[in-house]
Amino acid sequence: MKEATPSTVPYSLLGEIRALVRLYRGEPVLEDDAPGSPETVVVLGTQVLPGGRPSRTLRARALYAARLYAGGEVALVIPTGSIGKHPPSEAEIAARILREAGVPDEVVLIEEEARSTRESARLVAAMAEERGIRGVVLVTDPLHCVRAIEAFRTEGLKTRASPVYSSPMWRSTRMRREQFLREIGALLWYRLRRGSAKQRARSR
Repeated sequence: MKEATPSTVPYSLLGEIRALVRLYRGEPVLEDDAPGSPETVVVLGTQVLPGGRPSRTLRARALYAARLYAGGEVALVIPTGSIGKHPPSEAEIAARILREAGVPDEVVLIEEEARSTRESARLVAAMAEERGIRGVVLVTDPLHCVRAIEAFRTEGLKTRASPVYSSPMWRSTRMRREQFLREIGALLWYRLRRGSAKQRARSR
């Protein structure tokens, strides 16, 4: 992928936080267990505005995926994301942008039930298993990449990220700082939840 990044995200909370810090500083980070080409690209969903308008962040992600398709690097695009405050679903809006940008319907596969990154990973992994897909490339904001990689590889998929540096979440210094703090909190929360789930499983 043209903007894919070269270093890995370690399998530990401390390693993930360090990778997030590197990303925040503008250093490249990428899971190294990458799929082959042509690739399956997952467009992670985000906010839909009133009237079914895409947020600038969602539009940036979908248009980036469309550019990957136009460059001949993509065999299948999976937009993911459910209906939030405003219909239709994040996935449907992303698919609409993809079509308008010239991506044909036959290579767009919609997943519109996921309400979080974790659910996107689980549901896309099930779709991938049905189709014999072993690895995916994640299209999302740079600072979301670490958590997205963690979620998808937990579901058994070979995963790498292709960060969308054109996203307003990255281009705005204030928004980048706010997202950095949210992502640290989200990584801690995911680890705590996973630890609690394992503890409950052992006690049964």
